[in-house]
Amino acid sequence: MPYGQRILAWAGSGLPAERFAAVGGVRLPEKPDLDWLQDRLDTVVSRHPVLGAGPVPLADVGDVWAAASAASYPPESPCLLWAYVDGCELLLVAHHTVSDPWSIRVLIRDVLEGNETPAPSYRHEVSVKQLRRMPRAVPFWEHAFADVPTLTTDGGSGEPETTRELRIRTDITVAQADVVGRAARSTAFVVLFAAFAEALRPLSADRDLIIPVLTYGRDRSEWDTVGLYMNVLPVRLTTTDLPAVQRAFITAYAQEIPFPVLVETVPAAGAALARGGPALAQFEVIQVPADDSIEPLTIPAGLGLGGPVLPVNGLAFWLELGSGGVYTVCLRYRDDLYRESGMRALVQRFVDTWGDLYAAAN
Repeated sequence: MPYGQRILAWAGSGLPAERFAAVGGVRLPEKPDLDWLQDRLDTVVSRHPVLGAGPVPLADVGDVWAAASAASYPPESPCLLWAYVDGCELLLVAHHTVSDPWSIRVLIRDVLEGNETPAPSYRHEVSVKQLRRMPRAVPFWEHAFADVPTLTTDGGSGEPETTRELRIRTDITVAQADVVGRAARSTAFVVLFAAFAEALRPLSADRDLIIPVLTYGRDRSEWDTVGLYMNVLPVRLTTTDLPAVQRAFITAYAQEIPFPVLVETVPAAGAALARGGPALAQFEVIQVPADDSIEPLTIPAGLGLGGPVLPVNGLAFWLELGSGGVYTVCLRYRDDLYRESGMRALVQRFVDTWGDLYAAAN
């Protein structure tokens, strides 16, 4: 079974079957020829067998907005990739079992460039660059996942397979994040990540934190296959002050190997992130990747699309960009591990910590 499908055998069982994730869109220079586009889409599915079997369903882009608003998605089909077109706008939607934002970027690139070479399988092939990285990377990750710290849970009342979701609009804007990032000589993502890590501290009992971050703005051109969590970078933090978080993120990125290789090469990593492992918290900032060659298509907020597809053995926290460049905090959590009151307190700590960082930058 392909990796992207195999990991969801345990990961997706707590979510409604109709839930989809991984949405990405672009505004093309001109309206595409539909026969040309259909051929390109079917070639992409052939290149990435994890997507199922073609042909790719092709419909009007307005259909997906209506379907998402009604929480009704396209019916099941042998193909787990859908495409929607409206004039020059192209939208790709992939089933949550096979894709993440990193994968959508690869798929859009393959559609536009017409790549027909077979995609590598990370279960059987490792690129030359990855082979050079492995001897130093594996010891690093073995150390990072030694004595895996767990989060303190407050014993929610739900069943082990159930999850709940909170969506809380904040006053945090993209412009503010950029200001703090420049002041810290860092990036907006890292400073938002630092605020989240500080908000988690009451749940860590003053121990280290291991936070899987989903950062699909990174450039790993040699990684051109798709699947769930291909862009996950676990970061271990011993302290949550901003400089330390930045150093930890940079160090982890320098040692990064593809996530499937990580969990299959380092047993402790596989045990931590497998079902029934320690309660962890994942973090993501939903953003539109910059590309000078295409104009990004902004996804309307509040449609239940995108974001982490599940809590990694605990909770998933992401920031979703809305109108006016304002972030909404989205939090999905295991209902048997956490109570809503505790999760709302976590969000408030994040907002308060961000306020302190913003004030210090001005």
